[in-house]
Amino acid sequence: MALNGALSALYSFFVTKLPYITIAVFLLGVAYRLQRWLSAPKGPKGPPLHWPSALKYVVLDVVLFRKTYKTDKLMWLVLVLFHIGTGGILFGHMRGFHLWSVSMFEVLGHGFAEFMVDTLPVYMGWMFLATQIYLLYRRTRLEGKQLQSLTNDYGVLIILLITSILGQGMRVFPPEAIPTETYSVVFIPNLIVLHLEKVPSHHWFFWHVLFTQLLVMYLPWSKLVHAVSGVVTSALYGSRRREYDI
Repeated sequence: MALNGALSALYSFFVTKLPYITIAVFLLGVAYRLQRWLSAPKGPKGPPLHWPSALKYVVLDVVLFRKTYKTDKLMWLVLVLFHIGTGGILFGHMRGFHLWSVSMFEVLGHGFAEFMVDTLPVYMGWMFLATQIYLLYRRTRLEGKQLQSLTNDYGVLIILLITSILGQGMRVFPPEAIPTETYSVVFIPNLIVLHLEKVPSHHWFFWHVLFTQLLVMYLPWSKLVHAVSGVVTSALYGSRRREYDI
């Protein structure tokens, strides 16, 4: 009974209090990154941004991973599948926050809509997990040879992997209930409210909530910030190549 009471209090903290801490730490990290970028030494002023060239190199280097494809095609495939999984899972989570509805797929038939919201996410989750395990294995295998990792290189992979395992657990294990009306989880009233059609397995859900928030807090402090800096770098590189006719 004492353990159940402690877990209930802990789970309540994950939902009602921790989200405020998560947002504060995340915004602090974003401000820190911006301050570092803005205060970094400035080199010679480059050419003005040429949007067609900038977009071309963002697509080639950031979206299609051209450089990785040239050097390691297996790694390229894993990266493509990893980012497809990331996009698919983020898109799926948006439905829980009423950013899209299953009705958008109903035009293609009820069976297709059920496949998109019930079947595909399970396979997407397994694929996402497999790519993370490979990336973690590759980093440990190449450590000290081709790679020299820091603690945060492993930290973000491990947090993401735990978060994904917990999320996949909610898909694989049967829900605790299927209510007649949408089940709402209020993180921040009128701002962040999750709407669920099924009540997921209790423990899997709340630990997934915890590790998701740990991941969000860690994002601006980790190397995953390359998702932003990589776009900027590729855009500037493309503009310079056009300006200097390289």
